[in-house]
Amino acid sequence: MTNFRQLMSALEAHYPPQMAESWDQVGNHFGRPEAPVKRLMAVLDLDDASLAEAIEKGVDTLIVHHPVLFSPIRRFDFSSPEQARYEALIKHDIKVFAMHTNFDIAHNGMNDWLAEQLGLEGVTSLTPGAQDGQPGLGRVGNLPQALNRQDLLDLLKSTYGRTELPVVEAKPKDSYQRIALIGGSGTQPEYIQAAAQSQADVFLTGDISYHRAQLCYQEDMMTVDVGHYVESIFKEKMPAFLTQLAQEQGFDYQVIPSQASTNPFRYE
Repeated sequence: MTNFRQLMSALEAHYPPQMAESWDQVGNHFGRPEAPVKRLMAVLDLDDASLAEAIEKGVDTLIVHHPVLFSPIRRFDFSSPEQARYEALIKHDIKVFAMHTNFDIAHNGMNDWLAEQLGLEGVTSLTPGAQDGQPGLGRVGNLPQALNRQDLLDLLKSTYGRTELPVVEAKPKDSYQRIALIGGSGTQPEYIQAAAQSQADVFLTGDISYHRAQLCYQEDMMTVDVGHYVESIFKEKMPAFLTQLAQEQGFDYQVIPSQASTNPFRYE
């Protein structure tokens, strides 16, 4: 029978925890390493919807992208909605393993998946890796063919299920082909600069604030806030990876696809 330690070791071989940013909290958040893993689910976030789905479907292990625990817990007050979820995890003996910035950076991780989703070609890292031979954060590549402005926006809307998108652009181009992207929040000034230096026609990321948008406006590229929830590709593609991992390692767990949405936004 597969145990949690075996699963964590196998995942860390593909997505090494040392690749995570220093502030990040990846790895085991809940659970005993020797506990068995029988029914497994991948989710973007742990919220009430994803937790209720896991409990209903008898899941004993959750692989999450966004870490559950970031700040120290000083009191266990289960009247708090957040801590009530922790209580439920413990009561239902659900293990939680987080892969966050290590998954964003590593090969066959978040940003590679997002690049594949758009059909980008000639994909490389947007930023340098921490060590030689390692990828960095973000990806940059080319669409199979250049698109005019409207066709580009139509592609992004259909890909991400949106009827409108926040766009930052000082001067529209005749065509767009080179795309830089960072899933989640990628508008730190050094990432904006990296996208511009990559000669990207378009920079895709989420959570763009007013002042960071002003920085983007100064660059010769279109910047599009595609939202943080584009990272829901994690729960869509991770089940296939977990199934393949089980076949390679001889693991005997069952992978349960998640149907719950953890997107707090509605577009009306």
